[in-house]
Amino acid sequence: MPNSPTTADPPAIEGLDVKVVFIDYFACVTAITALSLSQICHWSLLSPLPYRWGLVVGVVVGAIAAYWHHTKVLAVSLPQMPQLEAWLRNNGYGSVETDNNLAIYRSPQSWRRGAIILETLGDRRRVYSRAVTIGQLQRDLAEGGL
Repeated sequence: MPNSPTTADPPAIEGLDVKVVFIDYFACVTAITALSLSQICHWSLLSPLPYRWGLVVGVVVGAIAAYWHHTKVLAVSLPQMPQLEAWLRNNGYGSVETDNNLAIYRSPQSWRRGAIILETLGDRRRVYSRAVTIGQLQRDLAEGGL
């Protein structure tokens, strides 16, 4: 039917973009490295040496952090929900907040793993978390052996 209303999903929740994570880690690690090296090696902060090393270390750490810590989204269908709930339980996640169509799950190791946000969209769910967590969840859901 050409005039039937469409029920499009709402836009995804904004998370930490790769660029934002990279810039955050890059800037902090570059500054800390430059200041630390200037003290440890007795280099002047007017010298380019601590900044050169700081930039190198900052780029490496920023790239690694951007890869692991940016926010990813995973679409989960209703038949996969029991597997998702089992995965959350097995990995120590518990629901800490619920609001309308959002549920936030945290584990005792959230400082390392990050939180998981589950958004309900009718018969589907969107799962938001760090890239490394979503990657592990995707592998476990694909294997089916939770």
